Amino acid sequence: MISAVDREIRLGIWKIHILHHAASRPVWGRWLLEELAEHGHVLSPGTLYPALLRMEVNGWLERTGDAAHARARQSFRITAAGRQLLEALRREVHELHQEVVLGRASRHPPDAPRPAAPRPPRPRGRPAPAPSARKRRP
Repeated sequence: MISAVDREIRLGIWKIHILHHAASRPVWGRWLLEELAEHGHVLSPGTLYPALLRMEVNGWLERTGDAAHARARQSFRITAAGRQLLEALRREVHELHQEVVLGRASRHPPDAPRPAAPRPPRPRGRPAPAPSARKRRP
Protein backbone atom coordinates (compact mmCIF):
# COMPACT_ATOMS: atom_id res chain seq x y z
CA MET A 1 0.00 0.00 0.00
CA ILE A 2 1.35 3.43 -0.90
CA SER A 3 1.44 6.34 1.52
CA ALA A 4 -0.87 9.34 1.25
CA VAL A 5 2.06 11.55 0.24
CA ASP A 6 3.16 9.09 -2.44
CA ARG A 7 -0.40 8.79 -3.73
CA GLU A 8 -0.78 12.57 -3.88
CA ILE A 9 2.19 12.84 -6.26
CA ARG A 10 1.21 9.80 -8.30
CA LEU A 11 -2.34 11.07 -8.75
CA GLY A 12 -1.02 13.77 -11.06
CA ILE A 13 0.89 11.18 -13.08
CA TRP A 14 -2.23 9.03 -13.36
CA LYS A 15 -4.30 11.98 -14.55
CA ILE A 16 -1.77 12.80 -17.26
CA HIS A 17 -1.89 9.16 -18.37
CA ILE A 18 -5.70 9.26 -18.46
CA LEU A 19 -5.71 12.48 -20.54
CA HIS A 20 -3.17 10.95 -22.91
CA HIS A 21 -5.40 7.97 -23.68
CA ALA A 22 -8.64 9.97 -23.69
CA ALA A 23 -7.11 12.18 -26.39
CA SER A 24 -7.05 9.27 -28.85
CA ARG A 25 -10.27 7.40 -27.99
CA PRO A 26 -13.01 7.08 -25.38
CA VAL A 27 -11.83 5.44 -22.15
CA TRP A 28 -13.65 3.81 -19.25
CA GLY A 29 -12.80 2.84 -15.70
CA ARG A 30 -12.10 -0.88 -15.99
CA TRP A 31 -9.87 -0.40 -19.03
CA LEU A 32 -7.99 2.43 -17.30
CA LEU A 33 -7.43 0.28 -14.20
CA GLU A 34 -5.89 -2.43 -16.40
CA GLU A 35 -3.86 0.04 -18.50
CA LEU A 36 -2.40 1.77 -15.46
CA ALA A 37 -1.64 -1.60 -13.84
CA GLU A 38 0.39 -2.60 -16.92
CA HIS A 39 2.67 0.33 -16.06
CA GLY A 40 2.96 -0.66 -12.40
CA HIS A 41 0.25 1.69 -11.11
CA VAL A 42 -2.24 -0.48 -9.23
CA LEU A 43 -5.26 1.64 -8.33
CA SER A 44 -8.51 0.70 -6.70
CA PRO A 45 -11.81 1.77 -8.22
CA GLY A 46 -12.21 3.93 -5.10
CA THR A 47 -9.20 5.96 -6.24
CA LEU A 48 -9.84 6.01 -9.99
CA TYR A 49 -13.53 6.88 -10.16
CA PRO A 50 -13.33 9.97 -7.91
CA ALA A 51 -10.34 11.13 -10.00
CA LEU A 52 -12.38 10.72 -13.21
CA LEU A 53 -15.23 12.66 -11.64
CA ARG A 54 -12.89 15.51 -10.62
CA MET A 55 -11.44 15.56 -14.13
CA GLU A 56 -14.98 15.83 -15.50
CA VAL A 57 -15.91 18.60 -13.03
CA ASN A 58 -12.72 20.46 -13.98
CA GLY A 59 -13.80 20.30 -17.63
CA TRP A 60 -10.96 18.06 -18.84
CA LEU A 61 -13.12 14.99 -19.61
CA GLU A 62 -16.71 14.53 -20.69
CA ARG A 63 -18.93 11.47 -20.60
CA THR A 64 -19.94 9.92 -23.89
CA GLY A 65 -23.44 8.52 -24.23
CA ASP A 66 -25.94 7.73 -21.52
CA ALA A 67 -25.44 4.89 -19.08
CA ALA A 68 -28.50 2.68 -18.68
CA HIS A 69 -27.92 2.46 -14.90
CA ALA A 70 -25.41 3.61 -12.28
CA ARG A 71 -23.16 0.55 -12.68
CA ALA A 72 -23.17 0.58 -16.49
CA ARG A 73 -19.90 1.34 -18.25
CA GLN A 74 -19.42 5.07 -18.63
CA SER A 75 -16.97 6.23 -21.26
CA PHE A 76 -15.04 9.48 -21.15
CA ARG A 77 -13.30 11.50 -23.82
CA ILE A 78 -11.05 14.51 -23.61
CA THR A 79 -12.52 18.02 -23.97
CA ALA A 80 -10.93 21.02 -25.71
CA ALA A 81 -9.79 22.29 -22.29
CA GLY A 82 -8.36 18.86 -21.48
CA ARG A 83 -6.51 18.80 -24.79
CA GLN A 84 -4.97 22.24 -24.08
CA LEU A 85 -3.96 21.09 -20.61
CA LEU A 86 -2.45 17.89 -22.01
CA GLU A 87 -0.34 19.80 -24.53
CA ALA A 88 1.03 22.09 -21.78
CA LEU A 89 1.68 19.09 -19.52
CA ARG A 90 3.53 17.25 -22.29
CA ARG A 91 5.95 20.17 -22.60
CA GLU A 92 6.43 20.34 -18.84
CA VAL A 93 6.89 16.57 -18.47
CA HIS A 94 9.44 16.63 -21.30
CA GLU A 95 11.43 19.38 -19.56
CA LEU A 96 11.18 17.55 -16.23
CA HIS A 97 12.36 14.29 -17.85
CA GLN A 98 15.33 16.09 -19.38
CA GLU A 99 16.40 17.43 -16.00
CA VAL A 100 15.41 14.69 -13.54
CA VAL A 101 15.97 11.51 -15.57
CA LEU A 102 18.63 12.50 -18.10
CA GLY A 103 20.49 14.81 -15.72
CA ARG A 104 20.61 17.77 -18.09
CA ALA A 105 21.25 21.15 -16.52
CA SER A 106 18.31 23.23 -15.47
CA ARG A 107 17.51 26.32 -17.49
CA HIS A 108 17.22 28.09 -14.13
CA PRO A 109 20.36 27.52 -12.04
CA PRO A 110 19.75 27.80 -8.27
CA ASP A 111 21.80 31.01 -7.93
CA ALA A 112 20.14 32.81 -10.84
CA PRO A 113 17.60 35.47 -9.91
CA ARG A 114 14.06 34.41 -10.63
CA PRO A 115 11.14 36.66 -11.33
CA ALA A 116 9.02 37.36 -8.26
CA ALA A 117 5.78 35.44 -8.06
CA PRO A 118 2.73 37.64 -8.49
CA ARG A 119 1.05 38.61 -5.24
CA PRO A 120 -2.54 37.49 -4.80
CA PRO A 121 -5.09 40.33 -4.86
CA ARG A 122 -6.13 41.71 -1.48
CA PRO A 123 -9.67 40.97 -0.35
CA ARG A 124 -12.03 43.83 -1.05
CA GLY A 125 -13.71 45.71 1.73
CA ARG A 126 -10.75 46.17 4.07
CA PRO A 127 -7.93 48.47 3.02
CA ALA A 128 -4.37 47.43 3.70
CA PRO A 129 -3.01 48.91 6.93
CA ALA A 130 -0.68 51.85 6.55
CA PRO A 131 2.99 50.99 7.18
CA SER A 132 3.10 53.17 10.32
CA ALA A 133 -0.04 51.52 11.72
CA ARG A 134 1.49 48.02 11.68
CA LYS A 135 2.50 46.63 15.03
CA ARG A 136 6.20 46.36 15.54
CA ARG A 137 7.81 43.55 17.46
CA PRO A 138 10.04 44.55 20.39
